[in-house]
Amino acid sequence: MHSLTEQEIHQIFPLLMEVMPLGIAVLDRNLYLRYINSRHAELNHLTVDEQIGKHLREFLPHAADVIEPKLQFVISNGRPLINQEIRGSIPRSDGSYLYRLASYYPVISNQQQVSHVVAVIQDSTIDQFQHQIYNETQQRLLRVLDNLFAFVAVLDLDGTLINANRAPLDAAGITSADVIGKKFWDCYWWSYSTEIQQQLKSAIADCLEGKTSRFDVPVRMLAGELMWIDFMLAPLRNARGEITHLIPSGMDITKRHQSDAALHQSEERWRSVIESSDDAIITKSLTSIVTSWNPAAERLLGYTSEEIIGKSITILFPQEKISEEKQLIRRIAAGEQIAPFETERIHRSGRIVHVSVTISPLRDRLGKVIGACKLARDISQQKQQMQMLEHAVEEKTALLHEVHHRVKNNLQIVSSLLNLQARKATKEVADALSESQGRIKAMALVHQLLYESSDMSEVVLSDFLKNLTSLSVSMYGIDKKGIQLRLEDDSQGVSLDVQRMIPCGLAVNELIMNAVKHAFTDRSSGLIIIRVALLNRSIQIQVKDDGCGLPAGFQWKASYGLGSQLIPMFVHQFHGELITDTDQSGTCVTIIVPGGIQEGQYAS
Repeated sequence: MHSLTEQEIHQIFPLLMEVMPLGIAVLDRNLYLRYINSRHAELNHLTVDEQIGKHLREFLPHAADVIEPKLQFVISNGRPLINQEIRGSIPRSDGSYLYRLASYYPVISNQQQVSHVVAVIQDSTIDQFQHQIYNETQQRLLRVLDNLFAFVAVLDLDGTLINANRAPLDAAGITSADVIGKKFWDCYWWSYSTEIQQQLKSAIADCLEGKTSRFDVPVRMLAGELMWIDFMLAPLRNARGEITHLIPSGMDITKRHQSDAALHQSEERWRSVIESSDDAIITKSLTSIVTSWNPAAERLLGYTSEEIIGKSITILFPQEKISEEKQLIRRIAAGEQIAPFETERIHRSGRIVHVSVTISPLRDRLGKVIGACKLARDISQQKQQMQMLEHAVEEKTALLHEVHHRVKNNLQIVSSLLNLQARKATKEVADALSESQGRIKAMALVHQLLYESSDMSEVVLSDFLKNLTSLSVSMYGIDKKGIQLRLEDDSQGVSLDVQRMIPCGLAVNELIMNAVKHAFTDRSSGLIIIRVALLNRSIQIQVKDDGCGLPAGFQWKASYGLGSQLIPMFVHQFHGELITDTDQSGTCVTIIVPGGIQEGQYAS
């Protein structure tokens, strides 16, 4: 802490500490109270005047034995004591005791000694009381649940079993120690079936989203016996509506599952599902005779059940699709699983209906295949929409091809105009126009590659750099100047979208142009290497020369020329990083293109 005089303490603390919700007090080395705020005075059940200037044992005789050693520790060692729990230190008028959290901080004088101790006090009596009430309520609830003849448990949000009532433990012949702390699906009741375990995992996942799951499930009891329960999993929320726990519960419904009434209800429920389904549900024998036909099938294909049941299903097939039925029957009879497929059927009116079909085998009680159940859905509208979409995509593709082609041509025209203008200009102006022409050709190159690509949203980086290298050789007369330009590409076919490709390409072009202009002014030959590599899902592009190096104190700014201003601007456009390394052996400028590599982005 900062060194404070006693005068400063008396000036600052009354202004700042009276508004604090915590108790604040300052004692000197002899444990006499020099300052106390109103909140602390209230916690001590005394007025400020009854405490100021008095020794700790005078105004807190009941707490002195607990507090004084802590204060002496701070004074002797010069170190604070944080969150010290003090219980029963001050008797209250109703006979109960306070619970407090106290922190003690040393104040160092100019002589580097502890001159005072600042005490920060928080009354935690209410928290302790609430915790006690919560524990008593929880224990009472657990006693009630233990006397219920039902399955009730509490899960953590990750599915860990926190508690369970006694009934399911006794019925399974296990103790709470056998299951508490385990994932719910790994407990003895369910561990015999991976299918049920997966069902419980899915229910827990839904419950975390606020959904309540309810289904019948068999539970393993003593000696491996199975008991069916009506299982429900519901979220438990706090006062703010946040899910804090998951509550599984269940009731024994074994007798219901064993009864004929339950079987009848199941059959009625199945029939209701078929009748109310929006999909056509059709069953047929292994001889292709229709055996059932739901209302959705009538709406889809126009035949009533009276008109179609007992007849061959091939009356619904176009002539060229009849062989399809024979192959399906053969595969169904062999017990094969048939993946959903799309086909065509004939409506009673004679029009063609496009349908999506799912077929499953029908089996008797012994498991023998006796027929097939087919679900059919009308996809005519989707087919029409797909055709319209494909047509729109084709038009868009053609339009984009034309746009990139025209942009490339227009840029080439601009480049040609600059070339004509340069012929009549001074050397300085002609050089500037030539540089601008190089930048325009670099942009045109991107649009040319987009025009030639099947994917007009991205450009393969290696293709661009190969073309840019060839373009630079011809544009800047590199061969005539005795300079070699070499490309070392290890980008593995990675692509960049046009928003990053254009500024990236312009930056590389600018670096090549600057190296040609400035790196070899003192000799007639040199080497420029362009290296491309992948680094931590980013692309690293280096332009390195063996020239004279950059000037001492070089920075990327306009005072060194247009190129030194453009390069960082281009890199900034794709949020990249520019690293410069130069010495007498040459210059190496590295461009980092972030996020350049995405899953599955490599060119084939």
